[in-house]
Formats: sequence, structure tokens, C-alpha cells
Amino acid sequence: MIMLWTMIFVMTLKEKRNHYNVKFLKGYGHSISVKDSKIILKDCHDPFSPPFIEEWFPNRMPYEKIVLSGKGYVSTEALGMLSENNRNVILVNSKGDIQCVMSGTKSSLTATKYRMAQYDTFRIASKRDYLSRQVVKAKIGSQIQFLKSIENPQVESSIEKLEKHLNDLGNNVLHAEAVTSRLYFGAFSKLIDERFKFSARNLPMTVKKYGATDVINALLNYGYSVLSGEISKFIHGVGLDPYFGFYHKNHTSFQSLVYDMMEPFRWLVECAVWNISNAKSRHRISKKQYSYTRKGTVVLEYDLIKSFLELLERTFQKERKYDYKFGLKTKDGLKSVQEITIAKIAVQNLAEHCLGKNKNFVI
Repeated sequence: MIMLWTMIFVMTLKEKRNHYNVKFLKGYGHSISVKDSKIILKDCHDPFSPPFIEEWFPNRMPYEKIVLSGKGYVSTEALGMLSENNRNVILVNSKGDIQCVMSGTKSSLTATKYRMAQYDTFRIASKRDYLSRQVVKAKIGSQIQFLKSIENPQVESSIEKLEKHLNDLGNNVLHAEAVTSRLYFGAFSKLIDERFKFSARNLPMTVKKYGATDVINALLNYGYSVLSGEISKFIHGVGLDPYFGFYHKNHTSFQSLVYDMMEPFRWLVECAVWNISNAKSRHRISKKQYSYTRKGTVVLEYDLIKSFLELLERTFQKERKYDYKFGLKTKDGLKSVQEITIAKIAVQNLAEHCLGKNKNFVI
């Protein structure tokens, strides 16, 4: 069962270990380079202050992921060192849309077998349909559990409708997913303060072409980009092909498998957005932290993005009881597992299902 957490914002102190495991670099001239076998992180988000510079041996770096935005520089040597140490580099544009993910790849006989089995599975329509239905069921189930955990009477009717769709998806899962998404975000909008003017999720084409029209959609964009970077890392790590998905249609330069495996875990981003939008402390969203362009799209300031990404990382790291076959278990036979680790387990389960090791695909 999904658990709800009200996050406590504890900002990172300079030159102290960042327990959020995420680093956000922004501004003209930010960079990742190498000097004396150390990774040099240069942050230039404030044009009126000297850049903030950190130096880390790659195996001691506290950051598991580095998010970049703006015009900067990344050396190939630094990328190689980060990849060798399983560090993820995610490049986003000013809208928060993902542009590039740089992570290590797996090269082994097992990875080759997984990928060949993935292609074989993709060629069989009945197997594609089965996996699509499992993805959609897991997504709707996670949405229901998230809404229930908030315990807000305003969304009770939406929960009932979502449960009906979950119990009877029908033959067209694409239609069912579209209907439930509208229901879910209609309920989600009721949980967001009216001052943010969030009424619905921006359509994907609108987001891609014009950008978010409110701060909530802008934060969702950033969160989904980071989540897709994590899922991409897991897929590459196992050895699967990110361009061959089972639910989303395959297009040129579209990593459909990444978006397939993101679906059941999007609620993590939405949970973090809900938390930051309802924060009552000094870290609550203020009008000074975002602005509008002439076209009506939102531009987020550095401090807001940084706070949100740190909160999202804490959401990823929260643990819940999960049926995992490895590691120490509690008396009930379950194990305390981080939410983002469950996403990694799901990718591994998919690979083993394609190979025939697991009859059922479970998320």
C-alpha cells in the first residue's frame, strides 16, 4: 500500500553532505569537469555572485543524480567517471522537459539474453496486450492508493469511479487510461490551492511546444523528467532496449519503454508536488519563485526547482513494506524497500518475464 508523507524541508548547508542525493546545476557557465581525479561541480545560478564549486572523488560523491539546466559545459572525462560510478546526469530545458539522459550501460551475456527476449515478446500481440494491461492497472491502482492516503472527502467520488474502471478496463486500455487520467487529475486539482490556478494537466503536445501554463504543471514537468531519467538508468542497467515498449507507441527518438515503466510511479512526482504546494513553512511556494513569459508560460526560479528536486528525492527514498525476494525481511515476510528501488525491481521483473522466468509480470 502506498503511504503518504508530509515532507519536512531541511535545506542543504554549503560544504556539507547533501542527504538528498541530487544536485541541481543551472546558469550560464555551469560545468562538470575533472581535476586531480576529482569531479568538479560548478554552479552559476546567481549571475551576481561567484560560482559555487564542489570537488568530489567520484566514488565518494553524495549525489546519485545531477540535473542540468541552462548553457554549460560537461567534459567527456567527467561523463565517463560518473558513468563508471553509476551516477546519472539529466539535462532539462528551461521548461523542465527532458532533453538528454546520460547513464551507464550494461554489457553482458545476461543483458543480451534479456534484450533478445524483449524483442521476441514485442513481436507477439497477445503478450504486448497483457503487459499493456498490467502497466495501466498498476498506474490506476497507484493513483487510487495515493488519493486514498490523503483522506480528503472532496476526492471520494473520483476514487470510486477510478476503482470501477480498474475492475473493468474493457478491451481498449488506451481509452480506459485516457478516461482515468482525466478523472485522476480532476481529483488532483481539488487538492491544490486555488492560488496556483491549476485546473488540469497540460496536454503533452501543449507542454512540449509551449511549456507549462501554471507553476504546478511546471513542477510536474521537472519531476517527470527526473523520474524518466531514473527509469532510463534502470532499463540500461538491466540491458533492455528503451525504444521498444509494449504500451506506448514506438516513434523515432521516443523511448517508449521508459514511459511504459514510468506510469505506475508517476504518483511519486505528484505526491512531491502536492506536498510542496501545501507547505506551510518558509519553504512554501511564493510568487517571487516563478514568473510568466509573454506567451503565458511559467519560468521557475532556481530556489524553487532546487527545493522541489530535493523534496522529490526524499519521496523517492521513502521506504514501505514490499514483497522482495532478496534481503532481510520482517516477520510478515516483507522487506522495507525504497519507492525508487521498487521501480528498479519492476524493470528487473519485466526482463525476467520476457525471458520466461516469471509467468506473471508484477509491479
